[in-house]
Amino acid sequence: METIISFLQTMPNTVLIGVGIAFRLWIGMRRFNRRGIGGLQHFGNYFVGLATLFIEFLVKWTANILIVWGLYRMLSY
Repeated sequence: METIISFLQTMPNTVLIGVGIAFRLWIGMRRFNRRGIGGLQHFGNYFVGLATLFIEFLVKWTANILIVWGLYRMLSY
């Protein structure tokens, strides 16, 4: 865990923000492409849908944290 934190602390602010935005765009594109004609998301079965939405939820929050952390570091200098 310390290795990940030290790695993120050495990354430039713009890279943190860029990676966060790229994650958000990737999740949004996956959700958009999964929609059917009625606008609802379609999955093969319940457990695949549950696992997919949970993983996307975690990636989305990780992206939000990266964006906020990058903006905070950028504004605090």
